[in-house]
Amino acid sequence: MVLIHKMYVKNILFIHHSPSDNTKKLSKHLQSKIKKLNPNTNLIVSKVIETNIDSFNSIDGVIIGTTENFGYMSGLTKDFFDRTYEGLQNKMAGLPIFYYIRAGLDGNGCKIGIDKILTGLKWRQVLPPLILKGKWNNDFILRLEEKSLTFVNGIEMGIY
Repeated sequence: MVLIHKMYVKNILFIHHSPSDNTKKLSKHLQSKIKKLNPNTNLIVSKVIETNIDSFNSIDGVIIGTTENFGYMSGLTKDFFDRTYEGLQNKMAGLPIFYYIRAGLDGNGCKIGIDKILTGLKWRQVLPPLILKGKWNNDFILRLEEKSLTFVNGIEMGIY
């Protein structure tokens, strides 16, 4: 008897705050690479200001992209967590997540804040966050691509 492994389409929610030309480059590149290289993934793209609890229906994983503002996550990213935290707490426990920070400083304050929120939500960080810090570097795009594709492939294969 031959067993056929059926691939199911996975839904990944990509929530991002991309206020500058460079952060838009990051989010657009991530979107195009995932759509091109991962046909078994439905990438649902949502700006943080538009994301709500209903955005999480039938989601298999989450990617969050934020900027660091004044040593913390962007105000809009914080607003997203403020609006959805209570409704998502304990309802999405174990949800695989990967996030990245475009940081002008060191990104540590932003990372600490997000990590605390994710712990409270009981979401599962399957990769360490990617902190793209300092002056803009075109290498940021390739680093984000590598981590994001690792995350998406892990979701597709059922590793995460």
